[in-house]
Amino acid sequence: MTGLLKSLWIRFFPPVSKHAAVEIARQALTPQAGAFSICGKKPQNINVYNLPREPSWFIFAPWGDGKDGAILRSSRLILVSKLTGKILYDGSANDEG
Repeated sequence: MTGLLKSLWIRFFPPVSKHAAVEIARQALTPQAGAFSICGKKPQNINVYNLPREPSWFIFAPWGDGKDGAILRSSRLILVSKLTGKILYDGSANDEG
């Protein structure tokens, strides 16, 4: 994408903010969901295969099944596109152990 085209694209389609990404993830969860943690780039401790190449927000969220803290398991990871706001991944961060 050329410089002019990229600047026009960003003007008409601004990137999704961190706050908007958390709200998108919150909508995908149950109402009793708890705290979120969000990163702008891939944390080193996750092992998700075939990560999208699209720039994304990495959101660690509760599983929402009432078992958080009761069993040892991987964190829940939600990837929200910084460009479109679409949820690109919702599942295990494979960070157990």
